[in-house]
Amino acid sequence: MIPKDTIEEVRSRANVVDVVSSYLPELRRRGGTHKCCCPFHKEKTPSFTVNEERQIYHCFGCGAGGDVFGFVMEYEKIDFVGAVQLLADRVGVEVVFEGGRREEQGGKEVLLKLHAEAAAYYHRILMQGTEGEVARRYLEERALSVEVMKAFQIGFAPDAWEGLLSRALKKGYAAEELEKAGLVVPSERGGEQGYYDRFRGRVMFPICDAMGRVIGFSGRIMNRADRGAKYVNSPETLLFRKSQVLFAFDKARKAIVEKRQAVIVEGQIDAIRCHEAGLTQVAASQGTALTEQHARLIKRYADEVVLVFDADTAGVKAAVATALLFTGEELSVRVATLPEKEDPDSLIRDQGVGALEALLEEAPGALAYVIEVKRAEEDQRTEAGRLRVVKAVLELVRQTKSAARRDAMLQEAAERLGLSVEALRQDLQQVKKPMRKPAEKPAEQPKQAIVFPKEEMELLELLVHHYEQVQPLLKRYLPSRFFQYPACRTLVETLMERPPSFLVEHLHELDEELQQCLTRVQIGLSKGMDAETDVGALTCRYMQLFWRWELDRALAACATAEGLSAAERFERQTRLKQDLRLLREDWETALPMVESRLHASADDSA
Repeated sequence: MIPKDTIEEVRSRANVVDVVSSYLPELRRRGGTHKCCCPFHKEKTPSFTVNEERQIYHCFGCGAGGDVFGFVMEYEKIDFVGAVQLLADRVGVEVVFEGGRREEQGGKEVLLKLHAEAAAYYHRILMQGTEGEVARRYLEERALSVEVMKAFQIGFAPDAWEGLLSRALKKGYAAEELEKAGLVVPSERGGEQGYYDRFRGRVMFPICDAMGRVIGFSGRIMNRADRGAKYVNSPETLLFRKSQVLFAFDKARKAIVEKRQAVIVEGQIDAIRCHEAGLTQVAASQGTALTEQHARLIKRYADEVVLVFDADTAGVKAAVATALLFTGEELSVRVATLPEKEDPDSLIRDQGVGALEALLEEAPGALAYVIEVKRAEEDQRTEAGRLRVVKAVLELVRQTKSAARRDAMLQEAAERLGLSVEALRQDLQQVKKPMRKPAEKPAEQPKQAIVFPKEEMELLELLVHHYEQVQPLLKRYLPSRFFQYPACRTLVETLMERPPSFLVEHLHELDEELQQCLTRVQIGLSKGMDAETDVGALTCRYMQLFWRWELDRALAACATAEGLSAAERFERQTRLKQDLRLLREDWETALPMVESRLHASADDSA
């Protein structure tokens, strides 16, 4: 258990706006709150709202909501203790568990610490150790400065079987934790289970998540004559998913947001060279195929992507495939063609950064690039070749979800291909969507916000935001059973005994429905509220309304109640109708009747 005092200290230091904006740089102030598109579901109009005064967030689209701990738990997919630890590290609070250190071997927080220490170990060997001398010479030959090595924490894994392993074991880590981190590999020696370092004799490039925390490594050989793969990357782990991570994205993120543009290159050194030259909106695909997850990551920060792939056959094929994929995610895509046998690293070193900037500036859009590539591949003297170009173009156009964008692409394609827009439009309608492979699991339905009863939520808002005025009135005159929705009723019952601050402090302990309900009312008052609103009078009007509904329900139940004589039924119905008429007057007129019914109810309970 983490002491409550520690949790509250972390909460007080971890401002929810600062934390959320570190994950979502597009978060912007709008009036008294901050807004952006929700990271937990797809949307085009921002409905994700962060309230700095109350230190909570709420999405009006999917209903996600909570405090700073809840956001980190949901975004990072970790438990509450992990979220507290992560935020504690961020704000400089030491977490000391009641009863000693938390034993959670292989947990995300342990793996993050392991990677941070491994990166520091490799970097220290490169910069200071005698084992790193060869690697230093190699990087100097590649014209990478000491400043760049430090900025990207480049390191060197010594050519030893247990260099990192033995060091980590001495620091109290278990071999099983190192295996889960992907830093060591299990082996059988002499009939006994053993382990050895995964990375040996390689220049090490730490791979970071969007927050800049090391989650994996890419190790590169220094001599092409060396045996083994050119690159050895971390395996898939709890932290590292290569389909979701781009090298240097953490360093590029700010520039990507400012320019609304991301430039994607193929290799780590290409990305590093670009950053050194001042092109800081650059990230690298690490030589792996780009995925929908990569596209969605970029889409959160940018509107446009410029792809800079090699000019060889494999690079062209990858550029076309990526252009189709990214277009399907509603990104604007352009493709820069490098000179033959050049990459961004060599181009900048040989011709200066201006040469690459010119290529980026002149890069054609995805449609023009696909037409150019397919025309070069197909024999344009034959009808079959021309039709294959048209088919490739229509496949790209079909990817986009925007009708306006499809129309513009069709017009551009018609001009470039010398065809009519109408002919292309008709062919597009006939293009069959490719059959999808059956999913192993049914696709998860997007989360939707729970629709709570409007009036119950509005009265809850009054209670939360004007607690001192409203709570005594509700406690005296409005039984909690009048709230029909269970979550609203639960919150009201709690608020009759505890202030709103109690619920906020224990927000992470509530179930999802209660969290949605509470963050929705906490995020702000209803639109009808202003500085001149008489809170007491408004509360009384709501209480009248709730009493009317309660008596309407009682009147309906009376009509079908068993065990009543005709006279008893008539008498009860007459009384209910008389009381309902009083409730249609002002609160002061209805108040004696309300007090009478409350007194009678108390007597019945006794």
